[in-house]
Amino acid sequence: MAPVIEGDNLYLRKLVVSDLNRTWEWLHRRDIYSKIGVQVPFTKEQQFRWFGKLQNDDTKIVCAICRNIDQIHIGNVSLDMIDLRHRNARLSIFIANPAARGQGYGSEALTLQEQYAFFKLKLHKIWCKTDAGHPEVLHFYERLGYLQEGLLREHEVKDGQFVDKVILAKFEIAKVLERKSQESNSNASF
Repeated sequence: MAPVIEGDNLYLRKLVVSDLNRTWEWLHRRDIYSKIGVQVPFTKEQQFRWFGKLQNDDTKIVCAICRNIDQIHIGNVSLDMIDLRHRNARLSIFIANPAARGQGYGSEALTLQEQYAFFKLKLHKIWCKTDAGHPEVLHFYERLGYLQEGLLREHEVKDGQFVDKVILAKFEIAKVLERKSQESNSNASF
């Protein structure tokens, strides 16, 4: 499938059926599900049903993160709870291959998704939540310009224990991003 939003080292494209088995395996790995909050286990059949519903859901976009050099699918990034009236959406991202982490792929994928959110969807704000007990994840978002908006105390249960969640957000970045990025991705669509 052709790139939809292209960056220097990777591109984002809409998640397709052939990605589902790989994604199912990733989402059942503790290093992934413990960070993004997906409830496991779920069956492959349940995932295929979810994917079918996704095709008609205007409030959610899930993209495969693929490297330009070899077109390998290394993770996913998504916007959900897209609210065009209030111009905001929730963001989620993971890089599945541990060897691909720390290489700048997550930062670049997030920047590409932000370009789509702010320029194409005309959103004003994107937000995410993460465990308060993961300072490396908080640092990742803060380094990319996300601000802590609040703390939800004992908001979710993880391994039988209540955990605090931090809400982070980033606002329109039209003046910050390079014009070249805007022009090259202005025709992107999912």
